[in-house]
Amino acid sequence: MTAESGGRDWTGADLAVVVGDYVAQLEKVLAGKPVDRAAHDRTVRFVTGKADGPISWKQGEISAVLSLIGVPILKDQPPRWAYDNALLDAVEEQLAAKPALLAAAVRPAALFTAPSAVPLIEAAPPKPMPMTQRLIQAIQRFDMGSREADDRFLKGLGIASIVAHEARRLSDRGRPDLAGAIRPARGGDPEGCDVISFGLDEIPRLIVVKTTLAGEVAPFGLSQAEYELSRAQPHAFRIRRVYDLLGEARFYRLKPPFG
Repeated sequence: MTAESGGRDWTGADLAVVVGDYVAQLEKVLAGKPVDRAAHDRTVRFVTGKADGPISWKQGEISAVLSLIGVPILKDQPPRWAYDNALLDAVEEQLAAKPALLAAAVRPAALFTAPSAVPLIEAAPPKPMPMTQRLIQAIQRFDMGSREADDRFLKGLGIASIVAHEARRLSDRGRPDLAGAIRPARGGDPEGCDVISFGLDEIPRLIVVKTTLAGEVAPFGLSQAEYELSRAQPHAFRIRRVYDLLGEARFYRLKPPFG
């Protein structure tokens, strides 16, 4: 018996209850509605017979799975990475039944009240996470990275936020002339580029912006045009991964060569 098991293993029915309740709370958060956390926890305790500790632990495992798939999480339930395939199955089943949640995970109601550019905090890139074939299948099934890339509103907000950050960076380093030249890409710029920026050496930077409302481990990929640009101009090609855009609003940098 493990400390988190609460005296017995989690059955499939138990997992359906705790994952379903987590998803219901997340739907409210993304819709900008209040969440009565205590009431939700009482319901899960009553139905599953689990104590608060095991429930909280399992909710952390749900946060881990959602983070790896690329879905925002409940902020008061940080990820616990020791989940199993039974939980992954339960999360996948709930997501498959909630297309509106997947849409809200890319464009929630709160996004429309965001400023035109969100102030960003730079962070270090996350360490690579272990990937099982089962997890890869779930990531590919929901393909949150493609959903985000196809959403012009989310993409535009990420680009505007990076333009503002790059301009502020250069201004703070005594180069307001370069800061004023930073702009979103337009017709005539290299295909696959989102932002034209500069280093302090005045050398142009061709920045691709990847934006998510999920956390730092959320997956993303490069389009064919972006990949070809990275191969053709690796000295100038840069990625800015913007994440948790409506939360802490952070980003990290990547540049070729990629692993």
